[in-house]
Amino acid sequence: MTVARGYSDPDRVASRAHALGARAIGISVEGRPIVAIELGAGDRVSLVLAGIHPIEWIGVEVALALAERIAAAPPVDRRVIVVPVINVDGHAQVGADVAGGLRRYHRTNRRGVDLNRNFPLGHVTAQRPSPPERWPYRRAGVAPFSEPETAAIAALVAGVTVDRAVSLHAFGRMILLPWAHRGATSPHHRELVAHARALAAGLPGRYRVLHTGRWPLFRPGGLEVDWLTARGARTMLVECGRGGLSWRKPSTWIEPFRWYNAEDASAEIAALAAGLEPFVRGADAPQP
Repeated sequence: MTVARGYSDPDRVASRAHALGARAIGISVEGRPIVAIELGAGDRVSLVLAGIHPIEWIGVEVALALAERIAAAPPVDRRVIVVPVINVDGHAQVGADVAGGLRRYHRTNRRGVDLNRNFPLGHVTAQRPSPPERWPYRRAGVAPFSEPETAAIAALVAGVTVDRAVSLHAFGRMILLPWAHRGATSPHHRELVAHARALAAGLPGRYRVLHTGRWPLFRPGGLEVDWLTARGARTMLVECGRGGLSWRKPSTWIEPFRWYNAEDASAEIAALAAGLEPFVRGADAPQP
């Protein structure tokens, strides 16, 4: 299996980030640099995160495409900070697996921690775990920010006013709004719904706008979106694309990379980057 059209291998990701002026913000478990791209100027910050789950390459592509769009005309009233790959060790391992034709599933960092359960709000060390949190592949870590990758994100925004945030995942074509760990909606829910519906309207396929915590039996704790929301940010989590699993192509049934990443997602990546740009630049919510 080779990396399909529309995706960059880890070396190409690093090259694209470097071309946009990326700087190191931390070091992973295995000693790889975690980098951020910072564009524009101003006290307010829009934060874009991707690659927290290493097999979800489409999110990384959207983050880089969005950064390249912002770099073409950097804002003068805010900074946009893009972390294209948080789980750099996992991303590198997936790249090696794909290049070597290995069909392996990767969700955690190299210590077996799901980084998207390692943020503070609703972390399992602070409350009784819900049943989904007991699943082996959703290990939350011994404490919030116990992992160097999440600690790097916390240090990056310490003392910074993040008022817009987007976290890019895969798959399912969903735009998920906080809170995740409890049933209430966030203070900016109506505004976020307007932004999310405008984004969905311009995307290929059918993207659903959902409140993450709407399902009582599945209210995951320790998510980045809840932590950023608690810091005052208007936050969206985007599940990009519908994946590449096809009942007509049996080979995709046993290739975890294909479950999350379509064979050619170029058009959808471009549409997501263009659709997210107004929100990230600080545009007002569209009027109904």
